[in-house]
Parts: sequence; C-alpha cells; structure tokens
Amino acid sequence: MRAYLPISHSDLAKFLTDQSHSADRVFAPTSGFVNENLDCDEEEIEYLLSVLAGEAALNLRVSQNAPGIVLAIEVVEGQWSESVEDSLLLSSPISWSQVQCALLAHLDDDKLVWFATQEIAQELDSWK
Repeated sequence: MRAYLPISHSDLAKFLTDQSHSADRVFAPTSGFVNENLDCDEEEIEYLLSVLAGEAALNLRVSQNAPGIVLAIEVVEGQWSESVEDSLLLSSPISWSQVQCALLAHLDDDKLVWFATQEIAQELDSWK
C-alpha cells in the first residue's frame, strides 16, 4: 500500500546511511479515510494524502526557506499495528528499498515537487 512519510532533513540523511528508518506513523489510504472521501478515485486519494503529509513535513523543516520532505513508500501487510483516520501506526522499521520517491512541499503551494529515489542522495544538501 502506498503511504506518505513526512521526514526531517536529518532523519532522511540518517535513513540514507542506515538504509532503515523507524517511524511512528505514515499517511495512508485507510478504510476510514477512503470512506470519508468516496467521491475521490484512487489517484485523488493519494494526492490528498500526499498534501496532508506535505503540510506535516513543513513543521519538520530546519529553516523557513527549506522545503518539507515527504517520502512515498510502499508499506507491506504486517508492517503496521493500527489504522487511525488517515494514518497507519507502524510496528516495524521502513527499509530504503520501500521508498518510491521523494516529494518536496513548499509553503502556500499545494503542488509537491517529485524526485526519483536515485536523485535523493544527490539533491539532499540543496533541501536544507
């Protein structure tokens, strides 16, 4: 299942080094969230969740000029312990192989900027 992880710059740098990251929760298309948005298709649901994650990521920035960083990940069955509203509470770490891409959020802009997984390490310093 596709999920969205808001992450700080320093946590992302550590994730790249360790290839594993323990997070408490990720934004995901839980049954409750889908039921609240029955008028949306799968793509619209993913967009809404990515924007929510982007808003949360803005609170993790190191400076006002830095973007919020969101990782799109594929969580697997059994990786979460509970589903609440728009999130999954994770019970096991995320491996780097689960990362699908990075999305950057900017203040006052609902559009997220996409980066391929291979670009994350080389772009990381410019996201401070």
